[in-house]
Amino acid sequence: MSLNISSVNMNGKRLESTLISLKSVKKSFPSAGDGVAVLKGISFAIEPGERVSILGPGGCGKSTVLKIAVGLVEPDKSADGEIPVGAVTLGNVDMFRGEKPDIARVLRQVGMAFQQGALFDFMTVRENLLFAMENMTSLTPAEMEEVLKGLLTGVKLGHTENQFPYELSGGMQRRVGIARALATDPSIAIFDEPTAGLDPVTSTIILNMILELGGRGGEGGRTLLVATSNVEIAIRFARRVILINDGAVVADGPWQDLILKGSDWVRHFLGVRLIGLDLAYARGLNLPQQFLDAHWG
Repeated sequence: MSLNISSVNMNGKRLESTLISLKSVKKSFPSAGDGVAVLKGISFAIEPGERVSILGPGGCGKSTVLKIAVGLVEPDKSADGEIPVGAVTLGNVDMFRGEKPDIARVLRQVGMAFQQGALFDFMTVRENLLFAMENMTSLTPAEMEEVLKGLLTGVKLGHTENQFPYELSGGMQRRVGIARALATDPSIAIFDEPTAGLDPVTSTIILNMILELGGRGGEGGRTLLVATSNVEIAIRFARRVILINDGAVVADGPWQDLILKGSDWVRHFLGVRLIGLDLAYARGLNLPQQFLDAHWG
């Protein structure tokens, strides 16, 4: 049974309501010359049960944000190289200053689907899913088998159980990655560019699977986070959008408000990718009537 880390900590005490928090986080990567600043002081907070899209152009730092949030990439440190700049907390645990046992326990409540699936290529589909469950849950073999069958059926890949990733198409690998991310019944499910490079039909199939299998949002439910460069995917996935550009958060709020009241850059970024859609389809996306009137009226 999964622990709701948004409600209690490892000692059974109440936690603050914020589940994921980044405060003034910076990150640079070495280059041929000076370091390249990818993140320039990122700050945002996500509450338990929220569904959020992190959106922005390619190379703006979205994937780096996700990896820092779960402790896979360290933020920049102070001039003495000892203390991380800013703060990163997950389930009220400081991911870079906290105790290792606390960090390990909180990470057991996170499921993440990486770009390109990131499956173990020497393991079959079955073995990939079982590996996650064996190392991150206390399920019995019979319970693992039930979860495995249910998830593979949910992503329409029950027939691939004994195949290796190289035998699957890119879209199929992404779907297995989604199944693996959810196999541990995480409190937080994170999807990094789940539709990048895929055709529109496959992208829609994958998004629908994430929404269906990763459901139970809201208070006390699973927190869902997707990073994408695709505006349509972002607004279909979540009402709240955190928009990143050039290493900084440039907008954060309901996308219907941002597309009408955001800065010139924000309105252009969101709008230009939607203008030209079939009117009936555009209405199906719940675009604001003011936006529809301006571009289809």
